[in-house]
Amino acid sequence: MVGILVISHGSLAAGLKDAAEMIMGQQGQFQAVGLQPQQSPEEFQEIIRAEVKGLDCGEGVLILADLFGGSPANAAAYLVSDKLNVEVVTGVSLPMLLEALTARMGQDLPAVADTCIAAVSQGVRKFSEIFS
Repeated sequence: MVGILVISHGSLAAGLKDAAEMIMGQQGQFQAVGLQPQQSPEEFQEIIRAEVKGLDCGEGVLILADLFGGSPANAAAYLVSDKLNVEVVTGVSLPMLLEALTARMGQDLPAVADTCIAAVSQGVRKFSEIFS
């Protein structure tokens, strides 16, 4: 099973994990870490590196980050360049996270990452178009 790590600025990651587990129940190989104001990007990178090592049971870890170009995503990018078995997808949302938790049982790491990207367009809707 692909491990999942949600990372963000502040407590957003923990909130997404809490919401996902409210809907789907407790999940294995699933953690959330938020960058705190007192942490340096280097400290945060070491924290997520340790989380990745703990979550990877041989099938890799999907890192879902809040913001492309933000410090959490940039810290995760170093893990990709370090040749760890990770994929990083930015723009995490609850619909994306739920899709990832569901897809990771039967798909490999690149396919789970692709599922997350596809979930974005399905999770963003304008109600005026739905009801017209």
